[in-house]
Amino acid sequence: MSTALARRPGSVTFVAALTWIAAALDLIVGGVMLWLSYNLDSVESSLAEGEVRWYGIMTLIVGALTAAVAYGVANGSQGARVFVMMVMILRIAAAAYALVVVGGEAAYQGVAQVVLALVVLGLLSTRNASDFFRGYRG
Repeated sequence: MSTALARRPGSVTFVAALTWIAAALDLIVGGVMLWLSYNLDSVESSLAEGEVRWYGIMTLIVGALTAAVAYGVANGSQGARVFVMMVMILRIAAAAYALVVVGGEAAYQGVAQVVLALVVLGLLSTRNASDFFRGYRG
């Protein structure tokens, strides 16, 4: 049995890259919203300062958590993999709910969300990905 480290499959790298992109976007948007909450007088908005600030803070928190998950997925954390898979299942459920309850207005977004979630689930479920997350060294 070889002691070589398991190589990260391309599918896992792709999912990790998408997760890093999502984290970066969340951190950027969160920062902009937080800044905007202190400068609402310079833009026309019906939102209250507290609402924008709360959204900015929550988006920064989600971005930081997403970055931690991206790091875990890229480094073979089984816990991060399971977390991403659970989130994708929740996204499918949320999209199905939106399609049934909201209907036509959410159709494209709902279908896109389901397709993206299924792709991520598939990429994290390949044999190579499973071996990588189990730390297979063979």
